[in-house]
Amino acid sequence: MEQPLAKIIDRGNDPTGYGHFGAKRGSRKHNGHDIVSVPGESVVSMIEGTVTKIGYAYANALQFRYVQVENETYKIWLMYVEHANLKVGQKVCAGQRVGYCLDIAKYHNSKRKDGLKMINHLHVQIWKNGILVNPKPYLYGNH
Repeated sequence: MEQPLAKIIDRGNDPTGYGHFGAKRGSRKHNGHDIVSVPGESVVSMIEGTVTKIGYAYANALQFRYVQVENETYKIWLMYVEHANLKVGQKVCAGQRVGYCLDIAKYHNSKRKDGLKMINHLHVQIWKNGILVNPKPYLYGNH
């Protein structure tokens, strides 16, 4: 499985929250793993598969999208990206550019009144055989 960014660094715990799988998000849990990104950084598909969805991360901020790529085993979301002229149904190779990182931190930080700063990141979610799994081992090649 390919790494979605050239360098994998955990977002970890920034002043606005935790970026690891299962972290508390109020009454829910974080379904992905966040890795530090730079706005404009190239994002590649982790798997060979088909683009099955180009969705919206937030209903009120339509600039923040996610790309969903699936094959017979995996479904992967790469979130907070501007997609690279993809079309649903398009086949992609592992390592093929699917988008560019957006500045999710700037968006969130501009709305905060407490001065706390989020670290910019790419959110990765992975399902294996239909079951949501912790992405971290896949990001570090330990799966």
